[in-house]
Amino acid sequence: MKKIYAPFCRYLVAVVFIFSGFVKCVDPTGTAIKMEEYFNAFGMDFMVPFSMFLSICMCGVELLVGLMILCNLRLNLGAWGALALMVFYTPLTLWLALTDKVTDCGCFGDAITLSNWQTFIKNVILDVFVIYLFIVRKKFKKAYKPKVQTAGVLTFAVLVLAFEFYNLAFLPLIDFMPYKTGNNIRAGMMIPENAPQPKFKNIFYYEKDGKIRKFTVDNLPDSTWKFVDRKDRTIRKGFVAPIHDFVITTTDNADVTNSILEDPGYTYLLIIPGFEKANRKSFEKVNRIAESAISKGHRFYAVTSSLPEEYELFKEQVRASYPIYMMDETTLKTMIRSNPGLILIKGGAIIGKWHFRQFGKVPDVPVQ
Repeated sequence: MKKIYAPFCRYLVAVVFIFSGFVKCVDPTGTAIKMEEYFNAFGMDFMVPFSMFLSICMCGVELLVGLMILCNLRLNLGAWGALALMVFYTPLTLWLALTDKVTDCGCFGDAITLSNWQTFIKNVILDVFVIYLFIVRKKFKKAYKPKVQTAGVLTFAVLVLAFEFYNLAFLPLIDFMPYKTGNNIRAGMMIPENAPQPKFKNIFYYEKDGKIRKFTVDNLPDSTWKFVDRKDRTIRKGFVAPIHDFVITTTDNADVTNSILEDPGYTYLLIIPGFEKANRKSFEKVNRIAESAISKGHRFYAVTSSLPEEYELFKEQVRASYPIYMMDETTLKTMIRSNPGLILIKGGAIIGKWHFRQFGKVPDVPVQ
């Protein structure tokens, strides 16, 4: 039985770490954004500038550990790495499950979303296999000489880093976002008729004679009690549409979302999460794309989260002749991992997406 269980543990741990690391490495920016949530929840705002660096390190180490265990390369070191990661992850996910400070832990990136309790239970189960693998780690036969193993680990490390930097330099190789090419934004915003509704428990706090007691809506006290506070606790989460925060407004707060999504023609959306961090050199190509699109009867809009008072200065600096609208910054970062980035839609459907480094490859679309 031990001869079967030990290899099974090894392969299971390897597959989980490889999958978890891969879906994070394919989108290091998404993991960095999640880290910022963690730092804010812990009151560690000073760590936010290091989010991207830590994301690259953590994602890379997780994938590398999985590859080392799978290929039996420096298995002792790989087992130590897996154990160290689980010693960190398990208490963290328990804290999240108890406090719900961050609603999605991001353990599988955006590929699979688990609740905090599901994530913690998953980690506890995985801990059993990781601990057993750690105990028997020296009983596995070494398939390669030490120098070959070291060379293999270093090769994997270089490949993992190259993979991460490719996904940072361009768009993620696999897009797990609801705004991936081929999806329809309007369809992603729809809520089914029989969708589960959220359920809440209302707790009321009343005071009398210096004592505060809790009451529910079914047993509220009489008028001799003084109301102090009310807290709502979520018992069951309702259905949340994959796209639930897509709202585009003008500078005077007019909603233009429907007019853009219902347009049957081609519409270019230039996504600029923030003017201050946008790549300025790419706007020469942006302006050429915009002029060509508008001359053919297509629509071209910039969408940003920056303040309206920054618009005129920015338009002058980049020589923008197209309208600039407003949108939530988180939504813009979810739509495309580039600043600026370009999205082409038609009737609400996403036809294409381009990183600013790919603006020279944006194809022409037919005359309207």
